Amino acid sequence: MRNKLLVAGTLALAMTCTTVFSSITPAVVKAASVSTVQTQTAENSDDYVYCYAGLTWAEYWKAEGVTAAGDTTSSDTADSHDEYDKGAFDAVTRATANHGLHRGSYQCTAVIEGEKGTYSISHWTDANTAILTNREKITFTRGAIKTSDGTEDTMKDYKVYGLKYVPVAVKSSDFEAFKAKYSVVENKDTLIGGYGENNLKAYEVIASVNANTNGLKTAEKQSDGSFTFTKRQTGSDSGIKDQARKTADLSNMGATVKSANGSYGEFLRVDFTKNYGDLGANMQAVKWTYYGNDSTRSKALATYGTKFAADNWMHKSMGIQLGLTDSIRCQLPKGYDGTGYWSLTIYALGYADSTYNFEATDANIVKPDTNAGDKTKLNELVSSVKDLNKSDYTEKSWNSFETELKEAKDILAKEAPNQAEVDEAVKHLTAAKNALDKYVYGTVNLSYADFYYGELNDVKEDTEINLDADDKVASYRDSGMYDAVSSATTEKYKSYFSNTYSEDNANGQGGSIIGIKDVNIAVPTSLYENAKKAISDNKECSNKLLEIIGSMKLSMKLSDTAPSEYKILNGDGTLTAMKSEVTEDTSDTLTIKTQSSYGQYEVDPVTSENSPLSNLDAKNSLLGIIVEDEYGNKYGMEHLENIYKEGKFSFAVTEGFKEKHGNTIDYKRHEALQGKTIKKVTYLVKDGADIVINTNLKCKTLAVSDSIKATANDNFKDGVTVSVDTTAAPSSNYSLSSVSMGKTVLTEGTDYTYTNNTLTIKATDHTGVGSYSMVFTDDTYSDIVVSFTLESGYKTGDISIKNNQVALPAGVNFKKYVNNITSIKINGVEKTGKGGIKATDLFDADGNINFNVAIKGKDGSSTPVFADKSASYTIELTSTGYPSVSGTVQLNTSILETSIKKAEALDSSKYTAETWKALQTALTEAKEAKSANTQAIVDAANTKLTEALSGLKEKTVTPSKPATPSNPSTTTTKKPATKPALKKANVKLSKPVLKVGKTTKNKAKIAWKKVKKATGYEIQYTTKGFGNKKATKTIKVSKAKITSAQLKKLKKKTRYKVRIRAVYTKAGYQTATSKWSAIKTVKTK
Repeated sequence: MRNKLLVAGTLALAMTCTTVFSSITPAVVKAASVSTVQTQTAENSDDYVYCYAGLTWAEYWKAEGVTAAGDTTSSDTADSHDEYDKGAFDAVTRATANHGLHRGSYQCTAVIEGEKGTYSISHWTDANTAILTNREKITFTRGAIKTSDGTEDTMKDYKVYGLKYVPVAVKSSDFEAFKAKYSVVENKDTLIGGYGENNLKAYEVIASVNANTNGLKTAEKQSDGSFTFTKRQTGSDSGIKDQARKTADLSNMGATVKSANGSYGEFLRVDFTKNYGDLGANMQAVKWTYYGNDSTRSKALATYGTKFAADNWMHKSMGIQLGLTDSIRCQLPKGYDGTGYWSLTIYALGYADSTYNFEATDANIVKPDTNAGDKTKLNELVSSVKDLNKSDYTEKSWNSFETELKEAKDILAKEAPNQAEVDEAVKHLTAAKNALDKYVYGTVNLSYADFYYGELNDVKEDTEINLDADDKVASYRDSGMYDAVSSATTEKYKSYFSNTYSEDNANGQGGSIIGIKDVNIAVPTSLYENAKKAISDNKECSNKLLEIIGSMKLSMKLSDTAPSEYKILNGDGTLTAMKSEVTEDTSDTLTIKTQSSYGQYEVDPVTSENSPLSNLDAKNSLLGIIVEDEYGNKYGMEHLENIYKEGKFSFAVTEGFKEKHGNTIDYKRHEALQGKTIKKVTYLVKDGADIVINTNLKCKTLAVSDSIKATANDNFKDGVTVSVDTTAAPSSNYSLSSVSMGKTVLTEGTDYTYTNNTLTIKATDHTGVGSYSMVFTDDTYSDIVVSFTLESGYKTGDISIKNNQVALPAGVNFKKYVNNITSIKINGVEKTGKGGIKATDLFDADGNINFNVAIKGKDGSSTPVFADKSASYTIELTSTGYPSVSGTVQLNTSILETSIKKAEALDSSKYTAETWKALQTALTEAKEAKSANTQAIVDAANTKLTEALSGLKEKTVTPSKPATPSNPSTTTTKKPATKPALKKANVKLSKPVLKVGKTTKNKAKIAWKKVKKATGYEIQYTTKGFGNKKATKTIKVSKAKITSAQLKKLKKKTRYKVRIRAVYTKAGYQTATSKWSAIKTVKTK
């Protein structure tokens, strides 16, 4: 024999799995009055604190009057399963790595001991995933352990020390000392255990212990500082918040006194197989009382306490299984063999004590079996299932089957198992084989709430249909959570992302993105058939199960074959996370900023060439984005409101934020992210590997946007100073990180200096009149942007519009003025902003009005701003830092037209060839200038034509000489033959389609589609208008197969207009050309 003595202090270390610590002050209640709540009082007070505490088996049973009460002696004698369960109330040990270890976490203090470390279990999320008491996660597969940081370990032992949730009353004066020795859950904190599998359900409830809680023990402090515990009391309260004490009628729960078998080392066993799930999940301990031949049960011969896993067990489908083991804690009285009258009482969390009376006969008492069992039937069964494939069955049913198969093989590997062990293995493996379930596959449209719930909550598979289960996703459907994305003004909600589905608003104005369309889902066959029957029977459903099944689209391909990714639909209407491949992206990084027009935080990818994220087609492949903070909390992003192209996303965390288009951003689903650090971002990719980027993005606490102020001390002339007030900033650690004028970031030292809260703006090419912003940064708080305007000091009237041109005061740079324009109204209608024009399009470099300016549509259409060039228009300009100006403009071509008519009326025979040629050149340009874009071009053309008219010279008339007599002998020289007239080319060329490619500082690439029958192309580009011949350059392409060209020697940061036409040439024929293409604009860098 060997002894294991566990003192309370040692247990407190092992039992940290029971603790959910809180800063909440514990309830202090007078023992005589449950309703009287007081503060903590003196040492010898009668005031008590009520809580849950973790006790060892010995501590729990010591005052209960059972055999070997308080004894912690262990035994080195193994039972038929090679487990050492024959001791007293020592810790239960389990060396096996696959026999339902998770069930110990329902109500017991369970610890896995590895080769490298010890893992205190809080609860399990599935058979292979455990949550530790420190909130970390481990995976566990038949003894192989892997921690959240990737450390791998191997189990060497598993121990069940005692009960983790025993209701206890402790004197308030002793409570701090008690907490130092024991694992404690205070009132208002959480009790959690187990995981859901078939009839057994996980639980998560709130502690609420009082003086009337059933099973309450009183902790009594001893002189040496240790504690002992009184006998448990019978009470009427459950000890759980908002939950009445439950009862169990054991006589109606399929009670069976088992025939003598001893498959788990017991000599007497009672099973409960009906409606046992909740009682089994809450079962803590069982007391057996033996009366021998006393049918009246008046006098007990012996009372026995039990331990979970050594004596008591619950199975997911086979019931509560209670046994008595021949051990130090259970020795029959002399002269008795166990036959006769018995009572057993089940103690369970939140339950009244439940007792079952029965009589045991000789057929129920197990006798020592020294004969080896017959393994033939088990061998045949194991052989019959060897060709089954995991991929053909549901994950949950296969895991259960695999566990039972492993146990069957373990029995076969034993040299001489007894018949009871063999029969039990056959029974369990047969049941698991028959329970194997396949999937039905299909697609369904899922709301954001249904799609994200499983992704964010680690939902596990549960195949049992439950129409009465509450809608667990209900809170996700609340406004501001994972509801629809509303858009009242744009069509983007319909088609911007191809994997979303939407609804139009009833008023026809805008609509909403509802969620993700055509999501692959897998439904266990048994659940699918039961749900379809429920729909056929018009059954009511409290969750979304029947709605999802009813809208599910099956296809031959999907229903027969597993897709590359899918969610599993559960019996309560929830769905698991997507089963998909995952790739970790180490090539790309992410950045975060708090200054964004789309959200209070914006995350931007920094991608490398041919990396996972750079190859992501977000518009057509991105199902969603999940971010995870340092505590493991997950948050989903919705399309258009959070997610946009190229993997970028933004979000808000407080109420009222409006993005640049005026839509208010939902914030509730991301509210908790403020102040947290994003550690991981997962991009959910349609039919592809999800992309995971590990990162470290601090979501800084938001600061009040106007807590730093800046005031200009004068108008901008040769520079100016700006006073900065930082006294209201939330932190004294803010520092100036950048200064910008408009979108141009200024250079410290060159463009500005900052000292002692004074910003000095210098006069440089990058500064001047206009809007400025200063960005202040802090390690903890969000960036603060301070805006101010430097004024010009000019007054109304100093700037005007004359002769179709903006007239500026001397020394004012027109480029800087036009870049400051924020509003252009033409005849009272605003023309800037979305769907409008830019100020640089309305004017040329000298301030002349461009009468050819047009609004470009997304479909390639062009709408002239000045539809009737002969009409008069009123223009109003607003330019930051300058006075507003208005004036009337009208393109005046009447003088030019008069000059043209005058030139056309002349007779070419009267003038010298040289001056007539000059006139014709000027006349051609004048005619083209009639459609010019500015008055300046019209006036220049008229000036040139007028000068050409003035420069005409008449031919000199020479007197004729007398005719010379003909000389017959003189030979007459023949004139050269006249060239034959060119034929008209009967070719019709279509207008080329021009595309603009990559631009650099002095180059721009263009391309076009080949035009049928064209032998070449002619390209023109200009910085002004094509009517301005001097500013227009031409490139001729003589080969039809060439479909791209490079525009070279361009000016940097300059906008060029480009057009192209197809050309047909052939010897003996006139040259034919197509119409000019639509004008495209390129801008050099």
